[in-house]
Formats: sequence, structure tokens, C-alpha cells
Amino acid sequence: MINFPTPLPDEVLYSVFARYHVNSGNGSCRKTLRDLFSTSNDSAVTAYSGHLYALHTRIPGKAIPVSYLLEHHTLIPYYRPFIPENRYNRILQNLVHMNCQSIYMWMGLPASGVESPLFLRYCNQCVSIDRLKFGIAYWHRSHQLTGVFVCPEHQCYLLESPILYEQKGKKHEFIPLESILQEIVPLALQGSNKEITIAQKAADLLKNNYGSLDMEAIRKHYLYKLQYMGFLTAAGNIKFRDLVPQFNSFYGTTMLEDLGCKLDKGSQDTWLHKMLRKPRHSTHPLRHLLVQYFLDVDMKDLEVKNQYYKANAFGQGPWPCLNKAATHFREKVIKSISVTRCSTTAKPVGTFQCSCGFIYSRRGPDQTETDMYRIGRIKQLGAEWIDKLNELSSNPALSLREKARRLGVDPGTVKKYSNCSELSQATSYSSTKHRSTRRKPIRQRLNRDEHKVPYKRVDWGKRDEQLVQAIERTVTLLKTTHSRRISRSEITRQLHCSTMIYTQRQKLPQSRAKLEQLVETTEQYHERMRIMREIK
Repeated sequence: MINFPTPLPDEVLYSVFARYHVNSGNGSCRKTLRDLFSTSNDSAVTAYSGHLYALHTRIPGKAIPVSYLLEHHTLIPYYRPFIPENRYNRILQNLVHMNCQSIYMWMGLPASGVESPLFLRYCNQCVSIDRLKFGIAYWHRSHQLTGVFVCPEHQCYLLESPILYEQKGKKHEFIPLESILQEIVPLALQGSNKEITIAQKAADLLKNNYGSLDMEAIRKHYLYKLQYMGFLTAAGNIKFRDLVPQFNSFYGTTMLEDLGCKLDKGSQDTWLHKMLRKPRHSTHPLRHLLVQYFLDVDMKDLEVKNQYYKANAFGQGPWPCLNKAATHFREKVIKSISVTRCSTTAKPVGTFQCSCGFIYSRRGPDQTETDMYRIGRIKQLGAEWIDKLNELSSNPALSLREKARRLGVDPGTVKKYSNCSELSQATSYSSTKHRSTRRKPIRQRLNRDEHKVPYKRVDWGKRDEQLVQAIERTVTLLKTTHSRRISRSEITRQLHCSTMIYTQRQKLPQSRAKLEQLVETTEQYHERMRIMREIK
């Protein structure tokens, strides 16, 4: 076999074979198949290609390794991170030594419900650049990924060709991109932010060639992010009734339907339920990318070995004892915790009890590993703490504040327990200064309770509706007075709510949707400026 072309960057093997077919001058594609694989019974598959070892041996000088063809010119790296290692090795054996007819089943694609593109696609800007750089346009593999509608590099919508993605009637035919291009390549519109991000995340899977990941570790990382966003209960259960509507609102039902990832609010057995429960089913990479974008998860974080995954709101045990008077201070000796629900904020509260008698609690969830060394409230001091207090009290050279610093409490607590020697007197801890135990008359206590203002939780639904109205008024005003593009940051800056929109985004779905709707594109901005100039 001579005149085998050098594969170009991000070129899918189907495109390389099509260019060889043109360069070889073969009268039929079956002759090209015999040149490539020494058989004419194989098919011209657009996404994958089997018999790669036979191809490797027929390339002059065996110049291109099989591993290079797999990693840089097939779509296998897109699926590899989410396929178990043993199944992935089986797929490789099939691609290298056999045809690729059964790998769709092994990758779980038919059962996923996510449909492949109907036609091969291309980017008009890539066509122009490739012609200038390499003298020819070719099929890019990053343009053929399921769920990708825009070019990850130029961020414009991909154009469909008349070439079927899954060749049926012409399964032995290789068609180069140049043969179907018109003299004038039509312009393509800019994609939305979400479509661009999904395309870039998919292209990242191809470029970095991640290894097979542990599905249970990925699930734990997702659960940690869900906990941070408030979608887990104190017991660690997922609030699907809140999560599914938020997920639908984030992407929009139309986009999810187009991607084959629709979520039914009333169902308890959607693909999202299956992914976030125990990983018994294989999940399409596109759905992992959707969840990662929603949770703000990066693939590089998932690839790090021994990462600090949090099985619950307070991480995996053991946990440190924070009794400053103990010899094992900050050592991880507490093996179990009790998690309850905060009555005012609904956040999880963890109570940690050490064998030294020291008991403390804090409100979760932990956001970093250093949070495990934080105390919210001390519930019990314990015998070792009392012994250390008695030892320091016998030293007249130490001031009250120095004793408090060494014991990890405030000076009032040191004064309160300075004369205590029994553990029973330290079972209830108060961080405030020493108060008299004598209770006030019942009439005074009743009067005090009458004037006590009850805690009132924020009505986020009402605040969301008010913010939507404020956004509409602000955008209307900006369109008549503002000479720059109306962006999301400009709207939130005018309303002084940038921080709230970011930190409470799961509680403000209507406001975020309204922002996405009213933000100006570049074309809309130029059209508004043109109209304003004509009016003036």
C-alpha cells in the first residue's frame, strides 16, 4: 500500500481512508478496503474502524502505531473514562484484531437512549483554516460527537452534510469532505453558552485521553457537590424532587429533549436516578458531561487518585479530637459521628464524641478538608480537660487569658470551672461568661418572651418572583440608555445581586432563566446600536 496520507490533527480515520481512496485512484471502494485491510468485506464505518492491526502492518514501514490511531483518530477516548477497565480492554481487542460491529453493545450505546447524529458534520471556519494550513478540508472527529452541536474551537453551529453518520445503503463507500463542499461555504450562527461548554468538555475527553475511572468514586464526587448545593438530606439521601426540576430549569426541556436526555418530573427511574444511585448501569458520556456542568465538576478533579471524596456532609472518618487539653489533640481518633438536621437552616449538624469525654458539634457540609478542624459548639469538656485546668490553676505565673488560650476556651469558661474537680460539673458547656444560676421571676420571663422576635426563614419563591420583575425593569431601562452590550454581569451589577445570584442559584430558577433570556447576543447589541443611531 502506497500513498497512505499522514493523519491530520483531530481527523477521524474515515476521513483518512477517504483521502487515501482519492489519492490511490482506485476505481471502487472495495479495492480501497482490500488495500487497507486485505479484505473487501469490511464496512466504511464513520465513527470507528476495526482491523487496526492489519492496517498498521500494511502502512509502509509500520510508521503509525495502533495506539496512536486509537487515541488520536477514533472516538474511543470520548467513552473510555466511563467504561470499566475489563470491558474497555475487550473493546480494544475487537477494534485491533476484528471488526467493530459489536462494540456499540459493549459500550452500552443502544440501551442509553442517546441517539447518534444523523449526518456527518463540519465547521465552515475549520474548512477555511484547514485549506489554508493543510491545503485540504477534512472530517474532524470532535464534530461527530453525540450531543455536540457547535464547533468547540470556533463556537459556531456545525453544518450537516448529506453523508449519513451510519452508512447503510453505501456502507462500502468513503466520501471526503472536499467532494461535498460548495464553492461558497454558508455562514453559521454562534452557539449558546451551554452548547459551547458541552462541546468543549466533550473535546477535552478526546484530547486528554483519560483512563477508565472508578464509577463509585465519580458518584461520591457528584454526591459531595450535591451536598454543597443543598440537594442532600442530613442522612445523605438525594432530594430528587428538588434536583430534577432544577436540572430541567438549568438546561431547559427543549435542549434536554434534543440531546435525548429528557427528565420526567413524575418519574422515579430516570437516567439521572440511575446515575446517582449505585452504578449498576453504564451511562452515556454526554449525560456525565451534563451532570458535571450542572455541578461545576471538572474531569481533571475526577482523575486525581486518592482525592478527598466526602461520603457524607462531614467526610470520611475517622475525625480529629479538638480537645486542646488532650495529648491526642487534632489526631483522628473519633470513629463515628451522629448527624442531625438543623431546625432553622435544614443543614446537617454533626456531633463528635471522643473517648476523653470531649464532645463538640458543627454545622455542615464541609467544603474543604480543613473544615474538619473547626468547632461550632462545645457540648461537653470531659475529664482530661478538667485535669488540665486543675494543673494550670496551680501555676500562679499563668494569667487567666493564657490558661484560656492553652485550653481552647474563653476566659469566662476558665473562671466558671476553676474550682471544679468533678467531671459531672463539666457535662454542660457554655462559651459565654459566667452567669448567675438564679432564675428571674416568672413575670419577667413571660414579658421577655412576649417581645422575642421569632426567626423567619426567607421566602425564596417570593424573592425569585420579585427579582424577575426587577430584572425586566432594569433591562428595559438599559436598552434605552446603555451604550454597551447588556450582559449578565451588567444586569446583576445594576441590581446589586451578583453574589446572591451565584450563591443561591438553586433557589432562584426563574431569575436565572430570565437572565439567560434577556442577555444580549453580539448581533442583538449591534442591531440595537444601529437603531439608536438612526433615531438620533
